[in-house]
Amino acid sequence: MDSKDVRTAAAFGPASLSNLGPGFDTLGICIEGWGDTVTATRKEGHGITVDSNILLPQEPAKNTASWAAHQVLSAVDAGCGVHLYVEKGIPLGSGIGGSAASAAAAAWATNLMLGQPLDKPDLVNAVLEGEAIASDGVRHGDNVLPALFGGMVLTSPSNPADYRLIPLSRSLHLALLLPDLRVFTADARAILPSHVSLRAATENAGDLAFQIHDFITGNYERVGCYMMRDRLVEPVRSAKLPFYAEARARAVAAGAWGCALTGSGPAMFALAPDECTARAVAVAMVAAAVAAGIAASGFVTASDMEGVRTV
Repeated sequence: MDSKDVRTAAAFGPASLSNLGPGFDTLGICIEGWGDTVTATRKEGHGITVDSNILLPQEPAKNTASWAAHQVLSAVDAGCGVHLYVEKGIPLGSGIGGSAASAAAAAWATNLMLGQPLDKPDLVNAVLEGEAIASDGVRHGDNVLPALFGGMVLTSPSNPADYRLIPLSRSLHLALLLPDLRVFTADARAILPSHVSLRAATENAGDLAFQIHDFITGNYERVGCYMMRDRLVEPVRSAKLPFYAEARARAVAAGAWGCALTGSGPAMFALAPDECTARAVAVAMVAAAVAAGIAASGFVTASDMEGVRTV
């Protein structure tokens, strides 16, 4: 396709869950139901401009969508600029990968506008650079790579461009708690300890390995056990959330196999055996948040195997 034939293109970047218990900066999964839509329109000359349905930074280097688009333009040496319209469908600071969704959608929309010279693997660097804007320049792929590829992704914390797509034997039934709070990635990373014990680190590593094995083999009940045993990150972040312990307890009592924070929080998710149970679990988690004085919404979702897509 001749890139000059395409003036405007749009893409949908889905939400994602990350960490999944012991997989800090390592493991994430794409989910259905939420996402950001980015429309890319060719403009003469160079440069990137941004509009949105909410207030977002206008400078390209301070916006995950525009910075990801910039990386795509640079990668193919495009002789044009782009105007982006970002329609945010994911609440800011919710913990379900809003910044990653915008980056993935902007990269794919810009690529489409240029005539799709790149495949999804070619966009890994672009989306990682975009996502880094949300975390003080730290590249991490546990949200943005699932948003790009769909499904579950394992990525290296030290080199997130080193990743593996983890096959799932069947879809996941998930309950999601979205409290009426905001927790931004950079702030949540700032409170983490700089050192952890050797024992905690090795136990976490072992649990992550077993958890991934059980995801692949479909033993999701065992996945839930490992999901609830993070020793490094979740104990620190959950201390800021007054509903956390009660939400976990009520989720398990309602039939969940496991319950954990997603990413920086404040959102929590639970893994359930079926959709009916997931609905009951979502209601139970909302009740826990409300009991703690925090307004919240509960939802049922599932794993999204497609990732970013053309609108």
